[in-house]
This record gives sequence, C-alpha cells and structure tokens, in this order.
Amino acid sequence: MIFRYPSYCDKFRCTADKCSDNCCIGWEIDIDSGTLAYYQGISGTFGKRLKENIADGCFVLDENERCPFLNSRNLCDIFTELGEEHLCRICTDHPRYFEWFGDVKEGGAGLCCEEAARLILSNDFAIAEKTVPDEDCDECDEELFSFLVSARSAIISHLQTDSFTEAFCGMLDFAEELQYRIDNGEYSLPEFRQVTEPKTPDIQGIIRFLAELEPIDENWKPYAERCAAMADEVTGEVPEHKPYMRKLAIYFIFRYFLKGTFDGEILSRVKLAAVSAWAIGYFWRCGLHEKGALTFEDMAQTAKNFSKEVEYSEENLDTLADAFYDEEIFSTERLTALFKN
Repeated sequence: MIFRYPSYCDKFRCTADKCSDNCCIGWEIDIDSGTLAYYQGISGTFGKRLKENIADGCFVLDENERCPFLNSRNLCDIFTELGEEHLCRICTDHPRYFEWFGDVKEGGAGLCCEEAARLILSNDFAIAEKTVPDEDCDECDEELFSFLVSARSAIISHLQTDSFTEAFCGMLDFAEELQYRIDNGEYSLPEFRQVTEPKTPDIQGIIRFLAELEPIDENWKPYAERCAAMADEVTGEVPEHKPYMRKLAIYFIFRYFLKGTFDGEILSRVKLAAVSAWAIGYFWRCGLHEKGALTFEDMAQTAKNFSKEVEYSEENLDTLADAFYDEEIFSTERLTALFKN
C-alpha cells in the first residue's frame, strides 16, 4: 500500500530526556492487547514490577502522574530492560498519527509534541510517499476519497500561494460551497472566491469558548481567560507570524480533511484549521504583548500546548465540531472577519 506523510517527518527524532513536557507524564497510557499479554509473561523482578504497575490495561501513574517506568532521568525502563520493540503501541507511535483509506495510509507527527511542533513550524510542507506492506483496514468510498484528495491539494496550494487574507478567507468560502456540493452529491470543485460579507468577529467569545473546553492541563483555563481579556490590546496580526500560521493551517488540513471520506463532513474540519491557526497566532500576540519579545521556541511551545488541549481530547474535538455549526461566533462570516480585520 501507499504511505503518504509530510516530508519533514523524516527528520523527526524523539528528544527523550531533553523534552520539557514529557509524554509519559500526565497522560493515561493504554497498553494494546498483544503487548499486555507479553508483559504478563515476563518473569523475574522486572516482570513482578510490570504486574504491580498495570491495572485495567493501563500503566498506573504515580502521585505526580508519571508513568511508573519513567525513571529519574526521564528515560523509559521498559525500553532499557526489554528493548524498543517491546514498547506498547501508543508509546511506539506517539506523537505519530495514522489514517487508512483502502489501499492508502496517511500519517504524520502530531503538533502536541514540542519537537514535532518545531518541525511543523520550521519546514515548508510537501507530501512524501513510499510503498509499505499492506495492512488490514476497512474499505472506503473511493470516489469520494479521490475527490477529497483533489480538494485538499487545492486548499493546501491556496494556503501556500495566495495572500494571507485571501488564503484563509478563500479557504473558508471554498469549504462552505464544497460542503453544499458534497451534501447534494455533486463532486466538483468550486472556485476560490470571497463572496461572503464578513461580520464583526467575536475574539473574546472564541477564546473564552476555547477556555471552557475540558482541560488536560489545569493551567489551560486561566491562561486562555487571561488572553481573552487582552482582546482590545492585541489587535491585528504580526506580519512575522503569518508564514507560521499558514503552516499550522496546512498541518490541520492535511491531518483532518480526509476524515470526511467516512462521514462526508469537511466544513467543520476546515473551520478547525482556520480557528486553530488564528487562535495560536492570537496566543502568540498575547505572549508578545506580555513579554515584549517572542522566540521561535516560545511559539512552538504555545502551538504544542494548544494542540494538547484541543486535538488530544476527542470530547473537545466533538464539542468544537458541533459549535462550528451551532455557535454564531464560529459562522463562516465571523471567521472570515478574523482574517479580513
């Protein structure tokens, strides 16, 4: 089968003990059934330690929410004792993500990892592909899949080449029309236009909505609320941030857009890309306002923190998907205004 992925992923290497936000801390770590069976068969002192620190198919986190096999140097004892090949699936894959579409597999590195965030922000996007062994997966609607691949390519090209305002406004209008056509069984690509008359954006409303999502980090809500209160002080985009915001939007489009193959839903996923890129840019402006300067590392950490709170909670993704239709602050007209103003 064909495996497609952003070419920058070839550069990804886990920074292990050098990571400032270890993925073995604060996350529930599920163990796949095959690996769990292997762990249960391990004897000796380490086998006893495994059995004592696994419950209900998960590692039992300690009082500091650390994986019990994350040692004092922030390295994995399972890796050291049993070898990389015996890590559970989630520990092997993270922060990589994968999706299967018949005989095509796609994947990448998730923004919630700080090293992945650095790569996403610092590299131009291009798709690489290679042949990999076939994997069992469900069939998909090949006609819709092929159509959405073309639509995604058009959106990414638009984000890469058009002016900043036209890139984002055109993408939102394109998605609105594209959703209408898909709903009516018409598989043809609309043109990129800006016919939507923008309305006044509700910046505070959007940030406060994000603040109310189910938090992964207890610091998220007070941070987002503090940034919402700055709305009148941080107006206007920072020109130096715009290339990075484009890259963020492309990341979200590449990762989520083709999921529409399974449910026909693309508008909410395009809004996710637009809102995420804009919101991260807004948080950057807040950081610049507070600190007076913002480093690339600051920007990568902010993007990573946003991703953790939004992308890595299915509940939060579902809440946003509904809100993109139900809440006026997320209407196409108001979102368009975020980029026009």
